[in-house]
Amino acid sequence: MNPDVRTRILALLAVVLFVSLTWLYVREFPVFSNTIGARKLIAVSLVFAELVAGGFVWFRRQRFVPWERHMPEMLFLLLFCPLFAPLAGSLLNRSIGHTEHQPFEFIAEKPYFASNYGLLKGEKIQPTGYILTVREQGRQGLEFKYKKQAYFPLTKPGETILLPVKKGLFGFRVMLLE
Repeated sequence: MNPDVRTRILALLAVVLFVSLTWLYVREFPVFSNTIGARKLIAVSLVFAELVAGGFVWFRRQRFVPWERHMPEMLFLLLFCPLFAPLAGSLLNRSIGHTEHQPFEFIAEKPYFASNYGLLKGEKIQPTGYILTVREQGRQGLEFKYKKQAYFPLTKPGETILLPVKKGLFGFRVMLLE
């Protein structure tokens, strides 16, 4: 195969991979908003990815000599790995785990409206989704978003509700209402 054709095929595959990973990232955003401890999961994923990328560069340092000629590869490794690390961390966390119903103290369930271009004249306002605010063992204000329906329209503040929660591989819990 001609080296020029091989380079073009590799470039095309790299673009397809990048677009696919970006699409997966966008689909993972609702999961991040429903993950208890998402900030810590993201931070740990970033640190771990940076350590792995730095370790790879360090252990393969003979391949990167002279350093000046290999800056694009090193920057690619040191920037690309942390860029998609939260996606990998979230997918791995949810891959293996068990789902159980856990008790939470109900605070509120509010509808929200989101529109890319605003409201059209005469259009009826309908909720885009719902924000559930609960308390767990004194942790104030855990908020979860979901879109399908209002699950607790008759529940009074202070009542105990059971929510489906998946405890993941790394111990981070994800609320599973859709």
